[in-house]
Amino acid sequence: MLEAIFTHSTLGFCIWDIPALIVLIAIVVIFIVHRHNQKKREKDFEDQLAERWADKSVDSKTA
Repeated sequence: MLEAIFTHSTLGFCIWDIPALIVLIAIVVIFIVHRHNQKKREKDFEDQLAERWADKSVDSKTA
């Protein structure tokens, strides 16, 4: 009976441990890349917004 339980186990790893680890690593990498890109987009948006506010304040002072 115990032999049937451990037939898919080698060196303490289940057959699904390695694919699960690969998926976990992929998810972590995707999260890190997404977070980096999101921070970059936020910074670009803030820069554009500050530029527009600066342009509006210059336009309102000259008008």
